[in-house]
Amino acid sequence: MTATYTMLNGQCRLYDSTPTPKYLALTFMGGDLTCPEGRGRPEETPIMDRGIVTTTLGHYIKGDDTPILEPVEVSYTLRLPNVVADENKIIAAHSNPRLASPWQIGSDTWATTKGDFTLTNGDAATFTDPAFADTMKFCVNIEIIWTRGGVTTGRKIGAVWFPADSLTIAESADGVTLSATGQCYGTITSITAFTSGAAS
Repeated sequence: MTATYTMLNGQCRLYDSTPTPKYLALTFMGGDLTCPEGRGRPEETPIMDRGIVTTTLGHYIKGDDTPILEPVEVSYTLRLPNVVADENKIIAAHSNPRLASPWQIGSDTWATTKGDFTLTNGDAATFTDPAFADTMKFCVNIEIIWTRGGVTTGRKIGAVWFPADSLTIAESADGVTLSATGQCYGTITSITAFTSGAAS
């Protein structure tokens, strides 16, 4: 299931994978988040006796694990304050090091979060999500927490890669609107508090 949330006041943080994770915090005054509530599972193919279900041949066979490794799309739009502390950091955190390595966010060197997550295959065995074949693709973890009607709601979206054309920043008299669409390779979980870390 994919859900779309309309968010009021809250904060979005992008995290890296260092032992004390570095993060970039974006406080927003409204926005939306669209993401699935979990990852895909392998297909189930029914096996029958010439198209008829019988007691001996009515069963399923599992398809391959491709849906578990394929990314799922997530997107958000955030309305930020008029004054953005460092627009270059926002761009760098969303665009990853396509032109330079190591990955610098301000004066900090960030590490990809790809490979940090434990997934479960179609046989219920766990494995670590593999690294990209393309060494210039880096991922961040996204944590978004917002409050509506006195209730705190949040999501942690793991190992998100943002394609080159995924980020839009638009300035207007009302503030700065940031829109981003990424591909999630990790897990998606509910949260009510941010992961501890060090602000970049």
